Amino acid sequence: MNMDDVTLYTGECAAIMAEHIRDESVDLVVTSPPYNCRKIYGDFDDMLPWPEYYSWFSKVLKELYRVLVPGGVIAINIPGVVRWQANHRYADTWSDFDPYYKTHRGGKKVIGKGRIEPVGFQIFEMMKQNDSHIREPIIWVKGSEGNAIGGDYRMGCDSDPYMRPAHEFILLGSKSRWFHRGGTGRRGGDAVPFLDETKDVWFITPDRDSRHPAIFPVELPRRLIKLFTHAADSVVLDPFLGLGSSGVAAAELRRSFIGIDINAEYVELSRERIAKVLAQPPLFRLTPGCSGRGLDESEAEQLDLLAAPLNLVN
Repeated sequence: MNMDDVTLYTGECAAIMAEHIRDESVDLVVTSPPYNCRKIYGDFDDMLPWPEYYSWFSKVLKELYRVLVPGGVIAINIPGVVRWQANHRYADTWSDFDPYYKTHRGGKKVIGKGRIEPVGFQIFEMMKQNDSHIREPIIWVKGSEGNAIGGDYRMGCDSDPYMRPAHEFILLGSKSRWFHRGGTGRRGGDAVPFLDETKDVWFITPDRDSRHPAIFPVELPRRLIKLFTHAADSVVLDPFLGLGSSGVAAAELRRSFIGIDINAEYVELSRERIAKVLAQPPLFRLTPGCSGRGLDESEAEQLDLLAAPLNLVN
């Protein structure tokens, strides 16, 4: 694998996918979209009215499902809820906003308050509306076991305590069926040797980079690529590329990769990171003798398979 197997685009992801990515050509989508919470992503405005945000993201989801192969998987990293932000341009569009709520803010009496926007729950329902073959979601705890890192230090008061966010979701959905191509159909510990990866709670310390406000650690897409791509010609897509963590993981595992970001600087930084990884030996290789064909639908139904195990080995 070399950079010829990596395609990076600059632009709005739904438009790029519609123009450049053909139907049923992607095996796995791994991404983390903007959360609509005032992050600074270059020229991108991360402040929309929530109904407009969901309308925009529904168009993105439609494209993602279109480009997935049958059995392909979508993995979306998103918080379950976004806490209300009084300084958000559209603070009154939180779904629980109470315009008559009397409270104090900045030492002054004010009227109007929200609490949470259930963005992760809404997007999971949107995924189900696109295709009913949803999968078990994963809870990503930000930190090590017993040492979760809270993302907000506001605790409220004794009469109204806040739950500080220390986790996010990884929402999973499949297209048309729950098994994906390239697997062998074998079961058991020898076939699926990923004890931590197949638990629905992952303890992974978040990454930080001053060049981007919200990168996710490479370990997150690395696990997803191991779990959900087995064919040698598998293609991974990240429509919100950022600094390219998903592309780095795909390069490590020698999976073809497509990345999209609206910020040209992020695209070039990602290109540099991916090229550096490809200059090194791969972390994993395909098991010798694997054809990459996997099971067809009739074979999987005969064996009563819901998912194919991994055929990647150290």
